[in-house]
Amino acid sequence: MNIVMALLALGFLIFIHELGHFWAARAVGVRVEEFAIGFGPAIIKHKRKGIAYRLNWIPLGGYVKMLGEDNPEAADAPDSFNNRPIAARILVIVAGVIMNLIGAFLILLLMYNLYGHPTAQVSNVIEQVTASSPASEAGIKAGDVILNVDGQKFSTFENFSDTVKAHEGQPMKLDIQRGDQTLPITVTPRKVNDNVMIGVQPRQSTQWVKQGGFGQSVSDAFTDTGEITGKVFTGFKMLVTGGVSLKEIGGPVEIVRITGEASQSGVPDFLYIVAFLSCNLAVLNIMPFPALDGGRLVFLIIEWLRRGKRIPLEREASINFIGILFLLTLMVVVTFKDVFKIFNQ
Repeated sequence: MNIVMALLALGFLIFIHELGHFWAARAVGVRVEEFAIGFGPAIIKHKRKGIAYRLNWIPLGGYVKMLGEDNPEAADAPDSFNNRPIAARILVIVAGVIMNLIGAFLILLLMYNLYGHPTAQVSNVIEQVTASSPASEAGIKAGDVILNVDGQKFSTFENFSDTVKAHEGQPMKLDIQRGDQTLPITVTPRKVNDNVMIGVQPRQSTQWVKQGGFGQSVSDAFTDTGEITGKVFTGFKMLVTGGVSLKEIGGPVEIVRITGEASQSGVPDFLYIVAFLSCNLAVLNIMPFPALDGGRLVFLIIEWLRRGKRIPLEREASINFIGILFLLTLMVVVTFKDVFKIFNQ
């Protein structure tokens, strides 16, 4: 059931992306020859008004095939993609990205109105203990419950963090509950990377709380779509600059796993992950890499800067083909990594 929900989510995001290209192409007078979700052989195939609609077996993307897009012989046809003005072609190329951002906004808006906003609840249960930290050296373990500090109870984990900072270099006496036992443990906080800590991470949960009316939800959905998109851009930037290792990249298998787990956690968690993936798909496609929407956009910008003189279609098609091969190779490598990760867990 998890896999089914994940594939439905991915299929929906791919569908709205390609629908953006499809609508924009029809709006500017470009003839659409095929509208496909997935790659490879067709599961379902239907032709209507000259357009072939396909649902294919490999659910890792989709495409809208337009007359003359990569075909020099059709360049002079009046409804050819390459015979449209540059502004019209740019609209067709970026329409998929725009649709994914609109999709993320609408999903968040629906989620906020039906379930509320995600609000993190922090408990005094320790989720994780950092290796070689003061807490680890003092014998504190994951699953322990912090009852009090120096005999004083605390209302929030933020209060506990403030107490830790105030005890830099000074021993703190904690009462720890471990199972049926209450253990007195002394730990001395120390500064690490300008932060005073003992090296524990609290257990967190998410509660959904309604805030304000519909207008507030619209504003929050718009703002949060922008913030999520910004975070995704930052992630890609870190990947390019080496701030994130390739080992940390998740491929299709990892996306299916995470989305499936979110579907088990409840509808709001599932919707939030789908909104995040929609922003992720938008950012990925606008990257200036051959074969992606961003790569095609680069060719159009070059054509505009050269006052209508475009790169030969054969050369552009060759560059895009190399980009496709690279992306497919990367996808295969990341997929194998994700599969091995699952089997090693």
